[in-house]
Amino acid sequence: MRPSDKPVDPVYVEQVVALFEQMPIALGVNFVNAALTASLLTQIAARPFPLAWFGVVAVVTAARWVLWRRHRANSAEFEPRRWSALAICGSLLGGLCWGIGGAVMFPMVPQLGQLLLTIVIAGMCTGAVIISASHLPTLLAFLLSAASPMAARFFGEGTATDAVLGAMTVVFVAALALAGRQLNRIFADGMRLRFELNEANLRLQAEITEHRATEAALRQAQKLEAVGHLTGGIAHDFNNLLTVVIGNLALARGRANGNPAILPLLENAMQAAERGVAQIQRLLGFARRQRLDPRSVDLNRLIAGIKPLLQQTLGPGVNLMIAVDDHLAPARVDANQLELAILNLTINARDAMPTGGSVRVGLENRRTDRGSPPDLAPGDYVALSITDTGAGMDEATLAQALDPFFTTKEPGAGSGLGLPTVQGFAAQSGGAVRISSKPGAGTTVELWLPKADEPPDRLAGPVRSESPIVQTAASILLCDDDDDVRRFVGEFLGSVGYTIHEANGPRAALDILEHQAEIDLLIVDYAMPEMNGLETIRRAQQRRPDLKLLLITGYAGAVGTAAVGIPLLRKPFAPEELARRVAEILAI
Repeated sequence: MRPSDKPVDPVYVEQVVALFEQMPIALGVNFVNAALTASLLTQIAARPFPLAWFGVVAVVTAARWVLWRRHRANSAEFEPRRWSALAICGSLLGGLCWGIGGAVMFPMVPQLGQLLLTIVIAGMCTGAVIISASHLPTLLAFLLSAASPMAARFFGEGTATDAVLGAMTVVFVAALALAGRQLNRIFADGMRLRFELNEANLRLQAEITEHRATEAALRQAQKLEAVGHLTGGIAHDFNNLLTVVIGNLALARGRANGNPAILPLLENAMQAAERGVAQIQRLLGFARRQRLDPRSVDLNRLIAGIKPLLQQTLGPGVNLMIAVDDHLAPARVDANQLELAILNLTINARDAMPTGGSVRVGLENRRTDRGSPPDLAPGDYVALSITDTGAGMDEATLAQALDPFFTTKEPGAGSGLGLPTVQGFAAQSGGAVRISSKPGAGTTVELWLPKADEPPDRLAGPVRSESPIVQTAASILLCDDDDDVRRFVGEFLGSVGYTIHEANGPRAALDILEHQAEIDLLIVDYAMPEMNGLETIRRAQQRRPDLKLLLITGYAGAVGTAAVGIPLLRKPFAPEELARRVAEILAI
């Protein structure tokens, strides 16, 4: 490394800067004192040499003034070593003007003039200590060049008096040099302390910012946790209610016998109930409590499969473009929920372009870097982006885009849960969402999904047997603490030919198992106050190891690893779905 390439100590930089800040004062004092000294000595000197000396001082001072002006003009390209060397040279020339000029003029003037010269040069040296103490080399250059010729003059005279004067000059200059060195050290220590305080302040500010960000993230996590618990409880209750509503509507629709006066009313009510189910799913998605089934998915294939649906959703006024990647890695994600998220984002893009436009769906492999969404774990991801050419969003709207229930749509046109649901789904999947938008430049939503390590699952969905299920006579024990759900399920299964025994809780169900021999199937709810459905099943199996089982639940989260291998039916369910699952289990 060359010397010029070495990093410069910031304290040294400040020393040079301080020197140039004080330079106008030094030059002014130098010029004025030289002018006054020359005018006085000219009157008492034997020859007019003081005027010639003043001319030399004026030229040197002017050159140093030009140097200072150039330094100010080039402050943006400040090179401390170069400017330091130039300042030292200027100080050396200024000191030589006083030292050599004083030594030459000393014998030309009477004793009063000699005393004046000595006092002025001593004063200039003392003033230099105060003005140039920030940069020790510049101070020493002036002191030595100004005092050395005078000391040499005294010692050269050979008399005892002159020798004493020479020695006094040396001691005086040495004392000034030591004083200047001490002042320089104080200045450097002060600057170093200031830098350390600045660095400590910056570190403190960074730590405060990080602490605030951590607190904000913690508060957000706590809010999400609270919302998750609240949403989970609401979902459980609403799923029970919707089970009854949807079930009874389905039964009423089947018994309407195509009555045109009744059937449309039932259809409208069914659609409203289904919208309620969708709204519950959105709440669960936002709260990150929805049930996911992540698998390795080929996103190129998934997008190609739903392209007709996307085009139909966008309508004829919007041009759909899909940019696939032949080398795209599979993503580990719930394919069904991802399709819903893409459809949700497509609807948002369509609504942002009421007069038409274009939507681009992009797929690419990405790796986390500085441009990745925050709070995303380092690693490889598959990024799915949806870009529209709509009106875009300003900064204030963009900052609220992911807030729940925030919407810019007309009242009744949107719930404000679309983007928060997508964000919750992405976060629950191990990914993230990033939105970029500018007014008039459209909006891009990026969905980062974790890369899958295994090959993609080629199955489009669960394979169902198309063979008809033969219903057999059976005795069913139904255990659910919700009276309405239990009444609906019991009446429906009883109407299709099963013998139903109802229990309003786990203990009543276990008591029936103790005294009722003919029980073929136990249908039990998961969330009950006495004990949950899994514990009820465990105790029931202790009594009846061959008992067939069906676990039903309106609970939002996972029911635990203990439910593996136990048939599960989530609420709300239609009567036909319930009948099919019961028939399938009994047929095994």
